[in-house]
Amino acid sequence: MRNTRKLKHFAFAAAIYVAGFGAAFAQSTASYPNKPVRVVITFPPGGSIDVIPRIVGQKLTERLGQPWVFDNRPGAGGQIAVDAVLKSPADGYTLLVGPSGAIAINPSLYKKLAYDPVKDLAPIVPLARTPMVLMVPVTWSGTVKELIDQSRSKPGQLSYGHGGNGTGMHLTGEMFKMSTGANLTPVPFKTSGAVITTIAGGQLNAGWVDSNFALIGIKGGRVRAIVVSSKERATVLPNVPTVAESGYPGFDAMGWFGFFAPAGTRADVIQRLNAEVRSVLAMPEVRERIVATGNEPWWSTPEEFGVFVRAEIAKWAKVVKESGASAD
Repeated sequence: MRNTRKLKHFAFAAAIYVAGFGAAFAQSTASYPNKPVRVVITFPPGGSIDVIPRIVGQKLTERLGQPWVFDNRPGAGGQIAVDAVLKSPADGYTLLVGPSGAIAINPSLYKKLAYDPVKDLAPIVPLARTPMVLMVPVTWSGTVKELIDQSRSKPGQLSYGHGGNGTGMHLTGEMFKMSTGANLTPVPFKTSGAVITTIAGGQLNAGWVDSNFALIGIKGGRVRAIVVSSKERATVLPNVPTVAESGYPGFDAMGWFGFFAPAGTRADVIQRLNAEVRSVLAMPEVRERIVATGNEPWWSTPEEFGVFVRAEIAKWAKVVKESGASAD
């Protein structure tokens, strides 16, 4: 009888403790954020990876009552920005805008990388994605199949441009060669704008750029798009076929970026951020502004984002290995 009373007393005390802990836990989540949130970006101001997080951050400031402060830390393929985030407390007040390059490509591109994106970063939510676009001079009227056939018949004579060694444009170009058997020599440029200009001038057979630069080039009237790298047609280029539907099924490559936190950030904070960002991305006016940059809004759960990131790391590791690409 005495033991029964003790068990009942223990169960009652435990219930009170759990209820109290749960209430405190919920209260701590509800109070987040109670100070400014710092967001570190891997690129300089002005590009899509800078503009889109600021669009989202403006809405989050309104919704959450705390300012979102952006800190551009470009350089070293995103490593400077990642390092800054990882040196910050894992409390939800320092976040990273992580692009596919820094998160999914760098682990295989660099022989010595100071971070492990899977172990050191917690995925929160993706923000946007963009296909790569294969551009050719507007004076050339051929198809992507004809470009591939010409490159095979003239080994080493045809070339494609890209925005720098190890970039998404470069590795998409190499993945394209592996999948199609195209014999195209890669030519690196410092910017995608330079790729477009060189194609327009007739000094380059083709070039891979992201959809934002593709739209700019098309408006200039001297280049045209013949194929996009995504599995489905791009929203901003609905009349341009995909590589997959052009006779090479399974081809799928896109640039993307999203919010990450240092590993160890509380799960409730990550879930709160995920829910808030998804609500913002679903706003029609936000979607319109993102699409205007040549990107497509994209969101998922943290768990789904994590699975996607791991798959991307494996995919690009294969391309880097087979192409021999290296940043060292």
